[in-house]
Amino acid sequence: SSQLLSITDHDPYTYTHSVNVGVLSIMLAGRVLDKKTHNLKELGAGFFLHDLGKVKVNSDIINKAGKLTHDEMCQMKKHSEFGYQVLKKANQLSEEIGHIVLQHHERVDGRGYPQGLAKDDIHIYARICSIAGVYDALTSERSYKKSMSPFDALVIIRDEMLGHIQK
Repeated sequence: SSQLLSITDHDPYTYTHSVNVGVLSIMLAGRVLDKKTHNLKELGAGFFLHDLGKVKVNSDIINKAGKLTHDEMCQMKKHSEFGYQVLKKANQLSEEIGHIVLQHHERVDGRGYPQGLAKDDIHIYARICSIAGVYDALTSERSYKKSMSPFDALVIIRDEMLGHIQK
């Protein structure tokens, strides 16, 4: 997709993260969803494009080697809505992709963004993407943090995200 390639030009880490999350999400979706009732092709597109909106966020903010300021965090939090708008404008927004791109930072406790959705108001597709995203973020080395072992990342996900994909 040309949309995914636009991420490469803007920020190589976001591209790598998008591919990793795409693969992990598809694997997880294949385990928890009935393949006959869910469009895995559209889900795959949504998982790979979940962070597309970061092309509209300054790459200095994305790659900052330290804690983001309040204003920088506000900019970063807009990427979900930016991605949704970009795909809608390009006429590439299926229902599956829309749920994933817009809701992948929502949290079951209601403290996520952009809408502050909670529990069952967050679509299962976005929940799957969120778990894969957290796993990839924890196991990836960045300028501001070391990578974590897959086992340790899974322990954190189990302890802090339990119920995230349970209905």
